Amino acid sequence: MGKTFEKCIGARQAQGPPRERGRYRRSGPGASRQGGLLACAAVALALLSPVAACADPELHLWLGYDGRLLVKVLDIEVDVRADRNGYTAEAQLTSSGVLALVKHIHQVASSQGRIEAGEPRPGQFETQNLGGKTHRRIHTSWSQGQVVMTATPPFDDLGDPPASLQQKLAAADPLTQLMRLTLGGSREKSCGRSYLFFDGKQLYALDFGPAGDAVATAREQKLGLEGAFQCDVRYREVAGFKKKPANRRNQGLQHPITLRFGRLGASGPLLITSLSAETPLGRASIDLERVRESGPPSIW
Repeated sequence: MGKTFEKCIGARQAQGPPRERGRYRRSGPGASRQGGLLACAAVALALLSPVAACADPELHLWLGYDGRLLVKVLDIEVDVRADRNGYTAEAQLTSSGVLALVKHIHQVASSQGRIEAGEPRPGQFETQNLGGKTHRRIHTSWSQGQVVMTATPPFDDLGDPPASLQQKLAAADPLTQLMRLTLGGSREKSCGRSYLFFDGKQLYALDFGPAGDAVATAREQKLGLEGAFQCDVRYREVAGFKKKPANRRNQGLQHPITLRFGRLGASGPLLITSLSAETPLGRASIDLERVRESGPPSIW
């Protein structure tokens, strides 16, 4: 990521470890079957521009999620740093348990961008599938009204239809969208709207329904989360996918995804606490199990 970025990360590490809530275990992120659970992971993660913004970080979050399909099958880690000017985010997804015996899943992603008027803006996004045959690395850049993607090795095609420039500019990478929910989210702002995601090739929408009341679970209370609420989410392919009938553009998710939120303390960041959906293989869930944080409760 460059020497300057490495120095920035080194400076952060020298500040000491962040505070920990819940169980701690370094693991990684993953996906279950190519259909529903992978789509669910994209939501939880779904999840390099102005390096200078990293020099004096004010907020550091490390989140650990477990993906389950009857039993645990995925490990997901998200590492976020932000101040008033910019942010960096990294995510890792790996198969676990029984799934790891039959399918190796290992995907990493990183994103960095500016924060303007309190909203994260996409800058540089990179993802690589380390569990596939090609180990393809995809780098996407948003700059000066253009969105440029390079892939190594290159794609044979970019979908039918491919994403247009207007669609790419209206979207953001998955980690930037996660940052928008985390840093500026609220019950009033997060639900009842649609989000467009672009990963360098595929562009999809998550349509959030209205916010509904939710009772905090014992797991959420243990993590120090407050103000629980939830909303139903519909996954919708938009561009960059193989051509298919409209009723099959949902990655096998025939029913809405249920997404739960909670705030870390009275004025801290808003976190996705769980995601659950009916998939072709049964009920799948991705649950927040581990939280570490440092810095002030809010950077705004």
